[in-house]
Amino acid sequence: MSEPQLQQTESIKYLMENIEKGNIVLPEFQRDFVWDIGKTYELFDSLVRDIFIGSIIYGKPSFEITVRDIDKRPRKGTGSRAKIETKFFTKEEIEHKSQINNFRLVLDGQQRATSIYRALKGIDDIWIIIKNEEELIEDIQNKQFKDRTLEEIIHEFNGQEDEDRLSVKLSDAYTINKSDDFEDEIKTKYFELLMYPSGFEEDEIKSVFRKFMGTIKKLNELLGSEKLLSYYLLNMNTEKFALFFERSNSKGIQLNFIDILAAKLYKGFNLREEIEKLQNSYDVSDYQFNREIIVRTISYIISNGKEVDRKYILTNLNYTHFNEYWDKVCIYYKKVIDFLFKENYILSQSWMPYENMIIPLIIFLHELNGSDFSQMNERQNEFISYWYWSSIFSQRYSSGTNEVIVQDCTILKRIANNLKTTDKSYFNKIKIPMKGHEDILSLTKKGSAVYKGVLNFINFASKGLLDWPNSSKLTFNSKLEDHHIFPKQYIKENYSDDDNAVSLIDCVANRTLLPKITNIRIGKKAPSDYLMDIKLKKNINIEDSLKNHLIPIELLDGLYDDFYFDFVETRAKQIFESIENKVIVKEKQVLNNFYKTPVTSNSGNKKVFANYYNKKIEATFDIDTEKILYKGKSYSVSSGASKAKEDLSGKANASTNGWKFWKYYTDSDEIRFIDDYRKSNAFTK
Repeated sequence: MSEPQLQQTESIKYLMENIEKGNIVLPEFQRDFVWDIGKTYELFDSLVRDIFIGSIIYGKPSFEITVRDIDKRPRKGTGSRAKIETKFFTKEEIEHKSQINNFRLVLDGQQRATSIYRALKGIDDIWIIIKNEEELIEDIQNKQFKDRTLEEIIHEFNGQEDEDRLSVKLSDAYTINKSDDFEDEIKTKYFELLMYPSGFEEDEIKSVFRKFMGTIKKLNELLGSEKLLSYYLLNMNTEKFALFFERSNSKGIQLNFIDILAAKLYKGFNLREEIEKLQNSYDVSDYQFNREIIVRTISYIISNGKEVDRKYILTNLNYTHFNEYWDKVCIYYKKVIDFLFKENYILSQSWMPYENMIIPLIIFLHELNGSDFSQMNERQNEFISYWYWSSIFSQRYSSGTNEVIVQDCTILKRIANNLKTTDKSYFNKIKIPMKGHEDILSLTKKGSAVYKGVLNFINFASKGLLDWPNSSKLTFNSKLEDHHIFPKQYIKENYSDDDNAVSLIDCVANRTLLPKITNIRIGKKAPSDYLMDIKLKKNINIEDSLKNHLIPIELLDGLYDDFYFDFVETRAKQIFESIENKVIVKEKQVLNNFYKTPVTSNSGNKKVFANYYNKKIEATFDIDTEKILYKGKSYSVSSGASKAKEDLSGKANASTNGWKFWKYYTDSDEIRFIDDYRKSNAFTK
């Protein structure tokens, strides 16, 4: 019988050391690591903000057991499908390892533990992005950098560095803190490879490097905090071990911030009643309305295109805003869903990769003349298609969602008004990173947005998916399942010795969307057997349905029954080629049609401004000399920024990259950094 254990704490450093030494492992039967990269961003954000992430539960079994290591495989490419080795330990070996090495099994929390390990070892690239000085609230700006907490200075966690903000890769920070490297070595190995300091003057580089090293130190303190991870350690016999896993899947009910908003609005707008009324006005099987989508859309409108985050919503929105915009936004919401289905972007709302993408589309309608998709021109339609698929395949909505929503709403607002954007970097943010069919083969996580995106894209490429028993077009919100083309059990029974094939059982290239009832009837037969059965009994034209799902029709003749890997590779190539032809090749065309080079004269003066400490400050930029004329004196671009900051804050040495501080208005009233002039002049010199 096990003794009751109190909750204890440990540091992330201690967790990492024990994983590396093999003292923390998983039971062999634990489910695979399934978190997409966005979950890791959220996890580290919670750790920085001291938000409870749940306890890790360890077990010390008093019986023999087979274990496996934490998943250290890359997400795609070479080694991504390698088999994770297992080890068997006798009861005596476990007892010895527990006494000597604090050996334990992760019973609950393996997704969190694995995400932490992968980020700090660089298996997954995770960057912490630091706010620029002007983005900090006044109270934080008044502090020295060394006195600021990570929570006070963090902008977001992301999968790539931000060229406009100081970025530190977590694995670099972890490695630096474990190494004996001197500062000049760290500067060469890590800091000088960053995009952000490029173009800084020497004194600015020193200042930014100090912040880089300060951030490394803060991360080290975070990882070394003994109170960061909480855990329970259970000594368990076989019966209790099984009972724990049987009962550990129960879920509690969580309150959403919208529930708090509903209570706030109740005096003049019953949000719960209105969403129920909206849902009941349509057949429940036809539409599903997410109240958070409606609320964030209203927030964007009320804030004049600036805010959709919960703090703004809870602080600034009131019932008059909802009485004014609720009905209108709900009508747009339905129109967006109708458009996405009619144009084959989605088959079912439940299979939509990123529900938040509905918000920019609602704003597009709000701005579009006539407020109906039928009124958009072909170029607008072209942009919507490119933006939709590129955003999904680039996983644009996996992190920094509020900022992404605002930026996309603003871009689509301009497109609705037939205006181009002068922000060329935007097109890099939605650039699809796929390079070939291997990227398709790497998609095995059912919940990931790209996995869902591929299945939806097949529907788009085929202009609507057909069912298999009768070749009828699948209807909106059909009860769909991601059917295994090669049945799971068939692969396990016929390819048990082929690790490569087994690792690809759940690959998206072996999946397609079908109604649940069709899927049930297929069972575990060989593909040619169940397909021929459908052909003879139900649908003589089954080949048309297979082509429609981008499935090689040779599957029907049994040519692939014994060549599963060849099948998934062939289909993966076909899917990638379709994405390439319908989306990737249009990158240059979309850039040409929707990007407008900022008008940057090579001579003369330009009125510029900057915002700092919630104040606006103005100056003049001399394009010929690249000098800032501020309060009657001439400064370099960055020195002028430092002087302006000093005047507004009363603090000296507030250095920054002046090219990303001073802004100007383009001819189309877009706000741009004067960095455009530097780039333009560099190009013409």
